[in-house]
Amino acid sequence: MNCEHCDTPIPANSRFCLACGADLSDPGGGPRTSNTGQVLVGRLTRALEGRYRITKMVGRGGMGAVFLAEDLTLERPVAIKVLPPEVSHDQSLIGRFEREARTAAKLDHPNIVPIFSVEAVDDLHFFVMKYVDGDALDALLRQGGLPVDVASNYLWEAARALGHAHKRGVVHRDIKPANIMLDHDGRVMLADFGISKAMQSTTHHTGTGQVIGTPHYMSPEQAKGDTVDGRSDQYSLGIVGYQMLTGRLPFADDSVHTVIYKHIFENPEPIRNHNPDVPPFLASAVHRALAKDPADRFPSMEDFAAAVQPDRPLTRTSAPSAGHAVASAEFTSAPTEITAAPLEVASVANGHGRTRRGIMFAIAVLVAGAAAGGYLAWDAGLLRAAGLPLRPSGRETLGPGPADSTPEERQLVVRMDSAGQDSSGVGADSSPADTPVRPRVVPPPAQPPETPTTGRITIDAEPWGRVYIDGVHIDDTPVGNHELAAGLHVIRIERDGCQSIVDTVTVSPGNTPVRVKKFFVC
Repeated sequence: MNCEHCDTPIPANSRFCLACGADLSDPGGGPRTSNTGQVLVGRLTRALEGRYRITKMVGRGGMGAVFLAEDLTLERPVAIKVLPPEVSHDQSLIGRFEREARTAAKLDHPNIVPIFSVEAVDDLHFFVMKYVDGDALDALLRQGGLPVDVASNYLWEAARALGHAHKRGVVHRDIKPANIMLDHDGRVMLADFGISKAMQSTTHHTGTGQVIGTPHYMSPEQAKGDTVDGRSDQYSLGIVGYQMLTGRLPFADDSVHTVIYKHIFENPEPIRNHNPDVPPFLASAVHRALAKDPADRFPSMEDFAAAVQPDRPLTRTSAPSAGHAVASAEFTSAPTEITAAPLEVASVANGHGRTRRGIMFAIAVLVAGAAAGGYLAWDAGLLRAAGLPLRPSGRETLGPGPADSTPEERQLVVRMDSAGQDSSGVGADSSPADTPVRPRVVPPPAQPPETPTTGRITIDAEPWGRVYIDGVHIDDTPVGNHELAAGLHVIRIERDGCQSIVDTVTVSPGNTPVRVKKFFVC
């Protein structure tokens, strides 16, 4: 339900409009004059005197008004979001406002607007956050769709930010262009986690049966009042992605009830019908995010991000989009697979434990060989000092030696080169009694360059489908940079209600992926 005076969404069971202060129980009543922007600015200015200098009101939303201010201590611009004082008597709203602000303050990600403090002065309840010097995405979308590379970059950054929040138990619940800010470098900054809540919270202020969100970006389960999780945010972001790529909403109507009905029962038109320049894999990723059943969407926002830009590692520094430079390096908190360079060890196939033992044995042999060489030179010096005969020179194993020699001495082996000259440069015709025997260091044979034994494959289908490689279920499309043994493989893609796709693909060794794109006949 929206306020009939200012069209602001009204939370369930609320008597007053949170933006204009209208008493909703009085059909003939209008906005409360005490809640005008000028009056609120004056009250906030007096309450924060000496700490912040209020500049102007920059926006209003369902949970209050936002002001631009200057932090006088740190000399930086900040944004202050304040709950309208006319509803400060509603303890349930106050409690919800403070809980949501504290929850948002725990999120620390380069694509989420940070919260600096949560405060209350008299009947003013507010939080102070970073001021984003830029525009909201909805301002850009009023001019139509965005270039494909810009849209995919915005999707990738927003998906990673939401993945960060979801891993910390926070669902945004109101993803829409107005809550996606773009700073002066073109970097996405998600704002207003003001109606999100911890998924594992024991409170039920936004429980099952209560609809919170914006109808045009609302997930089917959210529209039905069901319990939601991070996949609801994925659906909403999918709507935003559809709008960025096509310049239009997938479900548009003047009636809120009609829009909600379409979210629950109708499928959107294919993106490429409106914009054929969108790559099939990108269109497929957005359509999968818009699946009616949450189980058919991506398991996580990181998976969604990887499908949007398959060749972009989640740990790399963000690359600038066309026309927009991304300023800082960003890293995901998700685990990152690290693949070592190929190592030719015969026992790899027998398990990591045996491989490690084989490597340790090789190292021990090398150490023992070095020790033996040192011992030979040291032993020759001792024999000369004691007046004992040295071993005769030769290419083969030394003879048994004197009767009083030890078994270790009789087993010493010195390899000479074919000219009868050892590593010291003494010729074979030198007197054995005067020539100490020194070990010759024989370098190991040169190893041939390693040849890659694996390759990569990227698979996409329109619409999405389940991928099987050699009879093993891999994932749902799009599958990006999947590693396989080099050679021939059987690819099967299945989708309920469609004819299965079967093909054979030869994967070449190396890092350049084989790309497979298929279209279902349904």
